[in-house]
Amino acid sequence: MFLSRRRLVLIGVIAAIAIVIIMLPLILTITLPDVNKLSISLSKVEAVPPDITNASQKPQLNVYFNVYNPIQQALTTSRIDYQLFADGKSLGNGSLSYEDIPLNGRPQLYYNSNSTLKSSFQLTSSADSSIFKRMLSNPQAAKQIKWTVEGIAQIESGFSTEPKKFSSQL
Repeated sequence: MFLSRRRLVLIGVIAAIAIVIIMLPLILTITLPDVNKLSISLSKVEAVPPDITNASQKPQLNVYFNVYNPIQQALTTSRIDYQLFADGKSLGNGSLSYEDIPLNGRPQLYYNSNSTLKSSFQLTSSADSSIFKRMLSNPQAAKQIKWTVEGIAQIESGFSTEPKKFSSQL
């Protein structure tokens, strides 16, 4: 008999595996929520005091992002690429990356909650260093500067990743 019970089971298993392989991309995109509802804003910029033991250290700022997730699904981020401006002048590009960290170690963006993410930003030019010195000499100077950030965040949910553009002013 050509179609024995074993062969029918084997054909059924192969067909099920083929259907899963074909349908997997569709199943994975169904789980992706609308990340445009997510809000990413600049919450604080502060100067990092220089290490007196390291003379070659470049001036550094800490840039804090506030991420609010109104979606009823926990999300995470693998990377945030951004450009920082002070009083309309570009200070350069920065990046906050969690790509080398497993998913369970990345910052979790829970439903209806805020998450604060901190990024270290290196100042490169001497003009930028004047802003840094002003911030160190007077901690209130950072509040007088009009900070702007523009960028793209990679938002992840399960097996799906989608870029989210953002722009914020402080």
